[in-house]
Amino acid sequence: MSLPALLENLLWWGVYPLWLLAGGADYLCHRQTDIEHTSGSVESWFHLLQFLTLLIAIAAGSLLEPNALVFGAMVVAVVAHTVLAHLDVSYTDGQRYISPFEQLIHGFMDVLPLVAVALFGVLHWQQIGAGLSGASLTLVRPDSSRVLLLASFTVLAGVPILEELVRTLRHRGERKQLRYQAGFATIK
Repeated sequence: MSLPALLENLLWWGVYPLWLLAGGADYLCHRQTDIEHTSGSVESWFHLLQFLTLLIAIAAGSLLEPNALVFGAMVVAVVAHTVLAHLDVSYTDGQRYISPFEQLIHGFMDVLPLVAVALFGVLHWQQIGAGLSGASLTLVRPDSSRVLLLASFTVLAGVPILEELVRTLRHRGERKQLRYQAGFATIK
C-alpha cells in the first residue's frame, strides 16, 4: 500500500472515527452534568458554531479541488474551531462541572481536527505547494465516499448538537415562562 493510501486510511478509519467517538462522549458528559440547567443554551450555541466551522473544513476538503486556497480555508476553519472551543470552556468553567474525563475528551476534540488538516496537507502537498496563483474554488465530482463523509458528519455530529441546543432553548423558555408567571403573581 502506498504512503498516500495509508494516510488516507488513517484519516478515514483513525482520526475521523476517534473524533466522532470523542464528540459522542462529550455529548454524554453534557447530559450527565445537566447542561440545560447549568451553562444552558449559550454553551450549546458554542457547540453549534464549532460544528459549523468543522463542517466548512470537511466540505472544503471533500467537495473542492485541493489547492492553497482550499487548504488555507480549512486551516482558518480549524483555527476558528479551536478559538471557539477555548471561549466555550472559558464561558462554561464555573457554571457546569467539567470532569477530568470531559477535559481529556476536549483534548482529543481539539487536536484531531488539526491532525486531520495536517494529514490533508501532506496528502495534497504538491497542489498546495503550487501557491495561490491559479488557485480557485473548483468543485470535484462527489463520489460515494465524499458523500458518506459529509452525511455521516452531519448526522452523527450534527444531530446530537441540535438536540442539545433544542433542549437548552426549551429549558430557557420554560424559565422565562416561570419568571413571567411569578412576576404576574406578585402584581395580583
